[in-house]
Amino acid sequence: MIKLEKITFQYNGAAKPALVDICLSINPGEFVLVTGPSGSGKSTFCRTLNGLVPHFHGGTLSGTIEVAGLDPLSAGAGNMASRVGMVFQDPENQMVTTDVEHEICFGMENLSLAKDLMAKRMEETLDTMGISHLRHRPLNELSGGEKQRVAIASILALHPQVLVLDEPTSELDPKGADDVFSILSRLNDELGLTIIVVEHRLERIIQYADRFILLNEGRVVIDKPVREAMDRYTREILRNGIGLPPLINLHRLLKDKGIEPGRPPFTVKEGRQVFETVLKKALKPVYPVIHNNHSAPAVEMQNVSFAYPSGMAALKAINLSIGRGELVVIMGRNASGKTTLVKQLNRLLAPTKGKIKILGKEITGASTAEMSASVGLVFQNPQEHLFADSVKEEIAFGLKNKGLDGNEIKHISQQMLDKFGLSHLAHRYPRELSGGEKQRLALAAVMAGEPEILVLDEPTRCIEDRLKIELMHLLDDYRQQSKTVILITHDVELVARFACRVILMSEGRIIVDGDKHHVMSGALMFSPQINRLIQPYEKYGVPADILTAEEVVSAL
Repeated sequence: MIKLEKITFQYNGAAKPALVDICLSINPGEFVLVTGPSGSGKSTFCRTLNGLVPHFHGGTLSGTIEVAGLDPLSAGAGNMASRVGMVFQDPENQMVTTDVEHEICFGMENLSLAKDLMAKRMEETLDTMGISHLRHRPLNELSGGEKQRVAIASILALHPQVLVLDEPTSELDPKGADDVFSILSRLNDELGLTIIVVEHRLERIIQYADRFILLNEGRVVIDKPVREAMDRYTREILRNGIGLPPLINLHRLLKDKGIEPGRPPFTVKEGRQVFETVLKKALKPVYPVIHNNHSAPAVEMQNVSFAYPSGMAALKAINLSIGRGELVVIMGRNASGKTTLVKQLNRLLAPTKGKIKILGKEITGASTAEMSASVGLVFQNPQEHLFADSVKEEIAFGLKNKGLDGNEIKHISQQMLDKFGLSHLAHRYPRELSGGEKQRLALAAVMAGEPEILVLDEPTRCIEDRLKIELMHLLDDYRQQSKTVILITHDVELVARFACRVILMSEGRIIVDGDKHHVMSGALMFSPQINRLIQPYEKYGVPADILTAEEVVSAL
């Protein structure tokens, strides 16, 4: 089905190759998981399979490729489109129409399919992806997660032989991610569709994948059956910056303590069988003391509601206070109102009803430009930040607007380049970076201005575990300077490890607001894997609010 022999590729102007001597074969019907650190060549690898590399992106490629009987180098991206369907990291990058139905039809129309066939595929694709209720909605009114589902649907409608998905669940809530991977598994099992998925959150996908490929610096580091990789290569996976699924991590930590629980579990159900002896013990974990924040409010929202021009009510009577020096996480299903809420803070959106105070001052009538000095917002899609000609200029832009002199701008820019690991990319064009690199650049550009309130909308999408940990430590340092940090994320496992206060939203309302052990325990989708694992063992004295593998091990 797919064969790559000695593939090496280098982008024009790049200092080193993005892919180096890649040799591998993928059989028909395989479900392949590809992972690796930011900038390791994952997206480039995917784009060689349909001819986008080098035909669209440019650069020099050597070696031979065969995909579904064609050579992408000679066939070109247009001819490959009917055989290799690709869903990009940023769904907006592949959207060309104005509403959901037209978006799904667009590819089929370009393949000149008959109208009745298009109508049939439209219905089955809408049903498969669970988006029938969105069919007439304008694309610009959809949440990031909804756009991601539409992007996947538009490719599935083409019935490709190979489906390539680059971080397909990065903007989806936990249930949405589970639904997508369940759908992909069914397509793989029942239709024999060959599926290649790039993913950092391994706990979402390992139960479905047959094969595990880890790339770093453009080379294949690990290429093994997924069971073997999770059993024998965990230390190498960690060395390459990739986080282990919580169940696999618990298995590893127990083995380090001399406990041999059996084979590594991939699902919560398997975990209960593997860890039953351990979990029947009465565990008494000691959680860190969480100090209540009694500082002056940085954000106050009083009875805030908001409706879009279409009439859709996105926020309903929100009352919220966040203090200076707090780091607060906002979670919730896609389209629950999270992004709409934070856009009120810098007047990108103005409330239909209610009052908002920022740093003690009511902001009614203030402009977005005026608010940007106090409230820095890192968007869900980092592309929306990027417009300069180089990474260095991107960071310097906001500093110039603050009126800083040249030496200050140079000093602060270099600090941010070093802090976010972007120094080697200082002169690169921002839109040529990988998804994770773009994410770090957008954050660096906003943080350079040191806003009193920093808001980050899904800042950990497309980056590996090592960078997530560095980011959370950096945000905690920022908070300790009496700054306020508001983080929107679907990454349940990240929140379980690093958060203190968690706000859960649903249908435009705040459902619960409190300590993470209270908010995230005893649920289904918004509980981390370890908490779902231990829930049935409460009757044996296991505390019901354990969230992480480390908490289990510390309690033994």
